[in-house]
Amino acid sequence: MKLTYLKLLTVTLLQILFVTSVFSQYNFNTFLTKAKLNIDNKNYTEAITNLNICILAQPNNNEVYFLRGACKFSLSDNIGAEEDFTRALSIYSPVFDEASRYRSIVRYQLGNYSGALDDINKVIENQKNNPVLYVERAFYLLANNDFNSAISDCDKAISLKSLGEDVYFCKAIAEDALTNYEDALCDYDLVIKINPHSEDAFVRRGMTKFKMGNYNDAIDDYNRTLKLDSVSTFAFYNRAEAEIKLNDNKKALRDYDTVLFFEPRNAYAYYNRAVLYASEQKYEPAIEDFNKVLLLNPNNIQALYNRAKLKQNIEDYKGAISDCDKIIELYPYFMEAYYYRSQIKNLIKDYIGAKQDIETGRLMSAIYHGKSKTQLNMDSLLLNKLSYLSADFYKSSDITHDTVNIGFRPIFYLTVMDSNHLYTKYFSAYLENYNSKNNQSFCLKNNIAEEYDTAIMHSNLYPPDTKNEILLSTAIRKTNMQLYNEASEIYDKIIADDSLNALAYFNRGVNSCREIELMTNTNDPYFITSPKQNVVENDRHKKCQSAHADFAKTLLLIPDFPFAYYNLGYVKCLLGDFNGALYDYEQAIKLNPEFSDAYYNYGYLLFYLNHKQDACQNFSKAGELGLSAAFLFIKKYCSGLITK
Repeated sequence: MKLTYLKLLTVTLLQILFVTSVFSQYNFNTFLTKAKLNIDNKNYTEAITNLNICILAQPNNNEVYFLRGACKFSLSDNIGAEEDFTRALSIYSPVFDEASRYRSIVRYQLGNYSGALDDINKVIENQKNNPVLYVERAFYLLANNDFNSAISDCDKAISLKSLGEDVYFCKAIAEDALTNYEDALCDYDLVIKINPHSEDAFVRRGMTKFKMGNYNDAIDDYNRTLKLDSVSTFAFYNRAEAEIKLNDNKKALRDYDTVLFFEPRNAYAYYNRAVLYASEQKYEPAIEDFNKVLLLNPNNIQALYNRAKLKQNIEDYKGAISDCDKIIELYPYFMEAYYYRSQIKNLIKDYIGAKQDIETGRLMSAIYHGKSKTQLNMDSLLLNKLSYLSADFYKSSDITHDTVNIGFRPIFYLTVMDSNHLYTKYFSAYLENYNSKNNQSFCLKNNIAEEYDTAIMHSNLYPPDTKNEILLSTAIRKTNMQLYNEASEIYDKIIADDSLNALAYFNRGVNSCREIELMTNTNDPYFITSPKQNVVENDRHKKCQSAHADFAKTLLLIPDFPFAYYNLGYVKCLLGDFNGALYDYEQAIKLNPEFSDAYYNYGYLLFYLNHKQDACQNFSKAGELGLSAAFLFIKKYCSGLITK
């Protein structure tokens, strides 16, 4: 996790306590006008902020939801956009063509092709002579594997004088899918004639030539693509396929290396490179690549099966059996796994186990062949899911602009900025009320300033401990100066003197986290290192445990403190306790529903754990709350999300 590239976010308690509602006095039309100006200037995140205010004023205004959906669509937040367009359509009973059309596009992007078709069909009913709509529907039909209907829609668009490149491009893809390769080539030629700089047309035409067995011609088209777009990973990937057919594995490996340089999460490239390594008897690097495939797609049974074979070749029989065990656990009807595991058990002289595997394999085969058609179809769907590989072939523009480091948001770092002992008063008031009013929290909720004043007036506060408050300010300054050991010593003194000083525990935990950042491996290509990697350095592990204990202690003293939950979740991620971290982020969000960074980290962790749909929903919420970095993540990883 590249923590050293992250900036720490400073939040003062004054900001927490005295943020008054911006909604107390406002004019709906003023904020709507501001939002529209923001949209005109392509400042979509600011527009969303203004539209949120409008929604508070008029929660049943369909135009506001539509505009906010359009902003989210422009920011590639298709999940959030679909929700807003759906709300706009539910409010506005008559046909709202613009909302239906936008929703069809985002549903297409999200992989909901039948939903996209339903929406665009409604729009076409009202605009039967609009050629653009037929082209859009043709692409949806392509995604639905209805190639003949897609061609029919393209022909309809052409008859309505739609002569743009998109209509021929769509038709070419459909012809290719129907194995009408010559027709497809003619359509690609028309696209290139209209737009000689269409790298998509060149790479697709190359793919058609590849299917026809014209590998050298295919490579020529991929090369033309790369002249137009020097980092087209799709072209590099397909060129490697053609080079393999021409028995030029060296060049193919080089092209896969290039793909993975730009896309270190491309499971397809890792898989194919592993196969090439294996074919050259380079078993160790092949296993490493299959390891990465399985890190990205943990349930890919093909990768597990191939890795098992490679492990046998290096005499890692225990590892090979373990991979077969995993395959059988995921899909009990994978017959080859039983027979292969039997072979390995024979090698290690486990003859009884080998015989049992043969018998079990035969039994499972008999059960499988006795299944009904419906059951077989369900098995087929499961098998497809277990063969899934993930890859996002980015264009150069995406690589150029999506340069933000995608990682966890930093821990919140509270600092003492006031001279009126506000922190001591605040926490003391909270504790007094918490103990006396049976879990009535005055921490970080609506009308917090009023609740804070009430707490001060109705509690018998002891005089603030000026000495400890000065020490706390000094310790925090030491942390800022990266004098972590000196800061830690001061926090220890405060806690020795006042074992209930929640702020001292909290900031000591932050101090440990800041020190952990300097120990973090910044060369890790993955989002989150594995638990084993995280604890390689004993000192770093101890710091993580120390921070964990401090944030946990803070929560014992302040059970409703969302920042402590947030930071505890952050540390649990470093320790590899991902389920625990999910719980802590959930609690932070529950306590503070406007906590944008918590949604971001929660989404990030869900994404790492392969819950991509839920992850993108949380990024959408973070972006809606004003965290612009969330939209960069959405653009890179969510705009093409396919619902599985």
